[in-house]
Amino acid sequence: MKRQKRRACLVRTSIVLTLGLVFLPPAFSQATSPSGGKIGASNGEIAGAFVGAGAAVAVIVIVIYHETHKHHTLTGCVSSGTNGLTLANEKDNKVYTLSGDSGSLKVSERVAIRGKKLKNSGITPTFRIEKLEKDYGACRS
Repeated sequence: MKRQKRRACLVRTSIVLTLGLVFLPPAFSQATSPSGGKIGASNGEIAGAFVGAGAAVAVIVIVIYHETHKHHTLTGCVSSGTNGLTLANEKDNKVYTLSGDSGSLKVSERVAIRGKKLKNSGITPTFRIEKLEKDYGACRS
């Protein structure tokens, strides 16, 4: 829920900034030369530049937000370790200590779980479970 609120706030902020940049350029007027010709960019060119800049800022903000709040999925076999349940990840061949909602996991089951990799000073990396994505059944020997 907290993640949805942050995303909604980010989207609202991006929209407000973009709209502000769109309606700001017409407030500027062009200077005229002594011969009657206009000097500088037209209002359309200025508006286009602001819209492009606003869109670029919005994309950058969304990409940064997405990358910093990325949720990982691990797939592998659950086993019992000294500090509780562990999972041997099939992709990187690392063994993760599991924390969080591990109540639905069973030892010797192959599962896909979604969550976050936690930074810790221990030897074994820790993975906080947020959701059981899929239970594939018993692990292969």
